[in-house]
Amino acid sequence: MVPRMKFPGLLIGLASCLLLIPPSYAGWRIFKPRPKLGKAIQALLASSPAHHGRLGVEVVRLRDQKVLYARDAEQLFQPASNMKLFTTACALEKLGPDFTYRTTVNAANPPDPSGRVGDIFLVGRGDPDLSNRVLPYHLKTERKGPADAAFQQLAGQMASRGVKVVAGNIVVAESYFRGSPFPPDWAVDDLVWGYGAPVAALTFNDNQLLLHIRPGSAIGLPASITVDPLPRYYTIRGEVETVAANEPRKIDLTRPPGSRTLTVRGQIPLGGTVDEETIAIQNPAKAIGDLFRQDLEQRGIRVLGHVVVEDATPGGPVPSMHPVILAERESPPLGEDIQMTLKVSQNLHAEMLLRTLARRLSGDGSRKAGIKILDQYVEGFGVTPHEVYFVDGSGLSRAVLASPAAIVKLLIHMSGSPEFPVFKEALPVAGVDGTLSDRFKGTPAQGHILAKTGTIEHVNSLSGYMDLPQGGVLAFSILLNDNPLPGNQGEALVDRVALRIFKAYAKSRKAAIPSAHGSVPAA
Repeated sequence: MVPRMKFPGLLIGLASCLLLIPPSYAGWRIFKPRPKLGKAIQALLASSPAHHGRLGVEVVRLRDQKVLYARDAEQLFQPASNMKLFTTACALEKLGPDFTYRTTVNAANPPDPSGRVGDIFLVGRGDPDLSNRVLPYHLKTERKGPADAAFQQLAGQMASRGVKVVAGNIVVAESYFRGSPFPPDWAVDDLVWGYGAPVAALTFNDNQLLLHIRPGSAIGLPASITVDPLPRYYTIRGEVETVAANEPRKIDLTRPPGSRTLTVRGQIPLGGTVDEETIAIQNPAKAIGDLFRQDLEQRGIRVLGHVVVEDATPGGPVPSMHPVILAERESPPLGEDIQMTLKVSQNLHAEMLLRTLARRLSGDGSRKAGIKILDQYVEGFGVTPHEVYFVDGSGLSRAVLASPAAIVKLLIHMSGSPEFPVFKEALPVAGVDGTLSDRFKGTPAQGHILAKTGTIEHVNSLSGYMDLPQGGVLAFSILLNDNPLPGNQGEALVDRVALRIFKAYAKSRKAAIPSAHGSVPAA
């Protein structure tokens, strides 16, 4: 048996080292596991086919940053749309919630006495909300007026400036961003759908269209297929059959890269509701130029030239050599767009935000420059290069990696940020709005979980905050990877894990205490 005081010097040295560890780090890396909670989560996983996959979890009490529960929290997982937490948080802190975008129509000279101008330049600077979307977001996405309302506004300003003839071309200036419109590792199939819309400095209607598929009047008849708001943009090959009312709905879309022919296959039940699918606009810049030409002509402005897409100098200066501004539009505040982006998980807006960060902070509006800014940003609050691997801004890339611990570090950091109220309010609320509107309904967690969802094939994630009913806030991250479940079943499993965590800590009766960042409830 070793005598108790055989190594007093060593014990004193170890004690001295422990005293040097910052309380926040020691508090949330050293913890006592909760056996009952761990067993309950393991039982949930074991009862599902997802037990063949991987589950990573971390739960931290914000009051003292103590880890309450962790399971493979340091391991890397695909986070899916939980990636948007990093992109939006960085934008809020680096650009500010009041940041706005400007879209302009430039020319070399003002209109002459007859109302004639030469070439006009429609200059995009990354505004993702050139649409008829109503902001701020409230419970669900709302739209009002024509889809091209923003471009009608620009055309109206030109008419009021006395422009009557555009003697030259409409040049769609796309140089504010540079690089491929698609991040690497986006699947080819993704590019057909609205969630895989191409990234551009100038957008229209989220660079997507709405496909309406209506069943025929009898079994065996073809379905009716229409597209809105550009009904003739695609050539549609419809191969959707009307089937019996009790049969399932199955819709599949295919479009070769670069093609304007869309093939729609599948079946739709007789008497069922109209199926609506969002599809990506293949070449948004050209579509926007054509649309703007129509808007000008509707206001009596003749256009003698053509629509030209100018991207010869990607990343170069905005056309300052054309100093006359014939029309301009300022976007809603960035905080409002971030709220919409997180609530509905809008991929295009997250990707445009990444490139906006790059352009504004480094002068290089590329994806790679944006990733470098994100890497530096998370390093500032203790996330190491081994805890994350950023590839895009939205998480649609299958190559993006993050650990639950890294996501929780971000959530803890943001809880102390001046922008925390905007960030937290932007998250979907369980059973109330956004991508969580139909989840956790009728459970004790309804209205108490504010979190970002994430879903791609074989991946489901949920990360955010739990506001405990008795006072107290938890930051948590749940990442489920490599599971064979369909998307909705994977979501349901993640929700059961989150609900089990919520119930385990909602029993605490500790009172709220003040913190360095204001009044933060204790958990």
